[in-house]
Amino acid sequence: MKRYFSYFTMVAVFLVSIPVFSQEVGQRAEILSDLIQEALENNPGLEAAVLRAQSAEKVISQAGALPDPQLNLGLLNLPVNSFAFDQEPMTGKLIGIMQKFPFPGKQGLAKEMAEFEATAVQYQQKEVQNQIVQMVKSAYYNLYAIDRALETVQKNQVLMEQFIRIAETKYSTGTGLQQDVLRAQVEFSKLEDDVIMWQQKRRAATARLNAILNRSVDSPFDKTARDLVLPGSQVLDSPTVAIEQQRPLLLAWKERIQKAESSVKLARRDYWPNFTVGASYRQRDNLSNGAVMHDFFSATLSINIPLFFKRKQGAKVAEKELAFSALNSQYKNVYIGVLSNLESTEAEMERNRKRVELYKGGILIQAQQSLESAQAGYQVGKVDFLTLISNWMMLQNYETQYFFAMSEFHKALANYERIMGGGLTNDSK
Repeated sequence: MKRYFSYFTMVAVFLVSIPVFSQEVGQRAEILSDLIQEALENNPGLEAAVLRAQSAEKVISQAGALPDPQLNLGLLNLPVNSFAFDQEPMTGKLIGIMQKFPFPGKQGLAKEMAEFEATAVQYQQKEVQNQIVQMVKSAYYNLYAIDRALETVQKNQVLMEQFIRIAETKYSTGTGLQQDVLRAQVEFSKLEDDVIMWQQKRRAATARLNAILNRSVDSPFDKTARDLVLPGSQVLDSPTVAIEQQRPLLLAWKERIQKAESSVKLARRDYWPNFTVGASYRQRDNLSNGAVMHDFFSATLSINIPLFFKRKQGAKVAEKELAFSALNSQYKNVYIGVLSNLESTEAEMERNRKRVELYKGGILIQAQQSLESAQAGYQVGKVDFLTLISNWMMLQNYETQYFFAMSEFHKALANYERIMGGGLTNDSK
């Protein structure tokens, strides 16, 4: 009996020494802000978006430049019987240059369209950046829940080993049942299976996070920080207005709508002609008979005539107007989808916020009290062994569910931030 009481004392001390929300001492934790910074520096998808934005900026100067001038070189009226430059008075050497000038306003509209496109691509870059931040956060919080579940199972393993020893002691002294020993051993085997399952899930979660960070898929990760803070509700006076002003996706669409509007204006300017200005210099040699030949200078102005404007320019204007209307309709569809996503994400946040508050403020406290009551009853023989195990497992299962609810809330919050355009919270864990 003394041996039995020593085992019970050991377990009782173990139970009391583990609070529901403990933090391992001296454990290095992965810092979310560091992971986000690493992803923003190394993610190839973001690098590609940055390069696309830089490429689009280079188009602006091209669109604002005049067409390349044309240099003309020629020989005029060279007699084929002698190929002599001093035989005929009309023979000469020609050098000239021609420059095309679009009708006033066309060049400015072309440059304006390039600027709208470059700005849209920059907003796309920001959208990709926000997506990567959300992906890192989601992967981190998923890893956080897995780490907490694995910790819970490992704590249960240590406790179950103690329970097995107690059951064996009681059975050997004739005060316990063999089925208590077998039940404890079965529970321990189930915990071993749970450890394998959560370790596999952790490897998969770290592989996903490594991919976002552009690391080797088998790079190790330290445990995530145990404690997460439940932030206050994000209150916005007009979230729909905020989305239109902040969401890079929508801002990119607006830039492209303006680009389409400018393309309509440019198509209408095609009813007006372009101009080509040319200048040439013709050098003549003095004739072999002594006649002095003077050089010639010439200047030209060419204007294209939009003669087939109904079939060409008119059709182009109609094309651009239809494309402009289509973009407006597409934007409305995208905007409605964003608002729908926002609504469902807010509901997900609220649901998990209530779950976290319920677990922390009620269920976990009640489960802890139930365990303490079972401990006291088991000590005086009023509660059987399996009831004690059941109460402990119930507490640990609720604690795991609490951490998963916390994880799901933060994942929904990360998605909410992306939908709103980013920058609502400053996570440091």
